[in-house]
Amino acid sequence: MLLKLENLTKSFGAEEVLRNVSFEIEKGDLLVLLGESGCGKSTLLNCIAGLEEITSGRIEINGRDVTGVEPSDRDIAMVFQSYALYPTMNVARNIGFSLECQGVGKAERRDAVERVAKILQISELLNRKPSQLSGGQKQRVAIGRALVRDPVIFLLDEPMSNLDAKLRHQMRQELRDLHGILGATFILVTHDQIEAMSMATKVAVMDGGRIRQFGTPYDIYHAPGDKFVAEFVGLNKMNFLEGRLAFSGSEACVEVGGRRAPLGHYAFAGDKPADGTRVLLGVRPENIYRSKERLEGSSHFEAELEVLKRELTGGDVQVWFEFGGKVVSCRIRSSRMPEIGARTTLFFDLQNASLFHAETGKRI
Repeated sequence: MLLKLENLTKSFGAEEVLRNVSFEIEKGDLLVLLGESGCGKSTLLNCIAGLEEITSGRIEINGRDVTGVEPSDRDIAMVFQSYALYPTMNVARNIGFSLECQGVGKAERRDAVERVAKILQISELLNRKPSQLSGGQKQRVAIGRALVRDPVIFLLDEPMSNLDAKLRHQMRQELRDLHGILGATFILVTHDQIEAMSMATKVAVMDGGRIRQFGTPYDIYHAPGDKFVAEFVGLNKMNFLEGRLAFSGSEACVEVGGRRAPLGHYAFAGDKPADGTRVLLGVRPENIYRSKERLEGSSHFEAELEVLKRELTGGDVQVWFEFGGKVVSCRIRSSRMPEIGARTTLFFDLQNASLFHAETGKRI
């Protein structure tokens, strides 16, 4: 186990901003701390780095208790949102300055800087000043300054927030490739779900200073642990339909809007719930179809609904319908975009549906 947090709590005065945070990651993981602004993710990163003193709890790195250890003795490196480059130093010295402060010889520093610059493909920038660099180039230099130290853990605080959409996409790919090349351990803070889903090996979804769910991107998306996670994760928000559970022998069914449909091989998160339990059926927009042939199995129900509005996003169109007093949305190909006010039959595929307790919001 490379990093272990046990019941980490952090308060600023009377305000508790981190609440009993616990998780473990292995060497080579890329953990993304995902959440909205103010949820505590940057504070958590600063606590791991030692830049913030924790109120209670324990932090272990490589089996060593570093709870009260100075940042410089934790063998971590941090890439800040602002890049924090020294404006009067050229790129080469910016990258190698930490080694210079450690008393590393000039030849060894030069070799280390050139090695890192080659990995990041910025060798031609070594003699430039930060003012002569683009945002993406500054980002690479900031990462290079962390890489040259060869730390146990890299901490990155919203590293792509200052880049435009095109550069963000490019830097996501480059960071993912870099992580693969180095086999290093990264912890990255972001509110961007695309970054989390496309880059992470593990995701911690945070809310109100707590971790709501910790797991792989696939599990976070396809098996959200509660309604909050289900609502938060996904560019197109999950639909929630009020219903009840019903059992016919060993077969579990859900009753929604006067329709009854089998749940197939749905895996309940805990003990089998009681017959008649009030639930929220969660179905993502991409699992609602206009063609029955697209269904993955027999677990489905259908309904003829009226188009309320639509939003073209290129190859797809997001379409909203009225269903039992609720609004549901689905994604379909824009070449088949329906007219507003038209009625169309939709097939709700329950093969990848989620069930949440109607009162607690917990996954059933």
